[in-house]
Amino acid sequence: MNGGSEPNLINSFGEFASAWDFSSPPAVLFLLLAGAYLTGSARLALRSNTDNRFWSKLAAGVGGFVLLAIALAGPFDFYSGDMFTMHMSQHVVIAMFAAPLLLIAQPMPAYIWALPRPIRIGVGTALTGSGTLIKALRVLTRPTVALPLFIGTLYAWHIPAAYNGSLENEWLHLFMHFTMFTTAVFFWWPIVGPPPIRTQLNHPRRIIYLLLAVTPTALMAAIITLSNSVIYDFYLDSPGHFGWNPVEDQSTGGLIMWIPGNFVYLATLTVLFFQWFSHEERKSGHNRR
Repeated sequence: MNGGSEPNLINSFGEFASAWDFSSPPAVLFLLLAGAYLTGSARLALRSNTDNRFWSKLAAGVGGFVLLAIALAGPFDFYSGDMFTMHMSQHVVIAMFAAPLLLIAQPMPAYIWALPRPIRIGVGTALTGSGTLIKALRVLTRPTVALPLFIGTLYAWHIPAAYNGSLENEWLHLFMHFTMFTTAVFFWWPIVGPPPIRTQLNHPRRIIYLLLAVTPTALMAAIITLSNSVIYDFYLDSPGHFGWNPVEDQSTGGLIMWIPGNFVYLATLTVLFFQWFSHEERKSGHNRR
């Protein structure tokens, strides 16, 4: 978030795209996480035989961190204090795109290898099946916990008092993004199921699980999009980028939450359906032999 100063009106796409700031707390935290991931990945690549799976996971991880960079240090963050649309774009990128990509990357081994050897051994022990961290992750990634936690966090931060407060306090803003990202990771875990905790949901249950998330998120997006009054009065005095008034900005932000978010759900449901179909075909073919 731009540290309280008011940017000039956006005059061109180039001016918008060049608005980056790596000095904010979320950006610094992002740099630390991305640096550790790339360091650990490099060590893994040097110490083991790499294959296509390694490079595809690395590509997913790099893609996830690029998206986090855009959300936490790029134009979306720079203008989030001026435009509701930019803040909603941050949330969608963090929760709906970056979080599942980083799970697909399976980054745990990279982070372990980024640590000094004595610490690495201790962390490896903590990540065994009987470790406290794994036990906590098993609880937090249960569908019955992860889904309400994700939806509840989303709704809680969109209470006007909480939302406005996050824009007035940079550390609260950091906590907002941290909780939204971590609960999004827990939410996507039962779908992606990376190690060290493999998902126990079969394909039909994953589809049902995702469908349960569609209605509450779409409902919130609809309320915001269709509101005729400004819900978040922090933006009442916004500069008016693109010639939008606060209600138009709010409606556009609601659409950003509604359409791309539902597109991710629909795309994931499609992939899960075809995976299920393929699995059933293989099982049927095996039974006929």
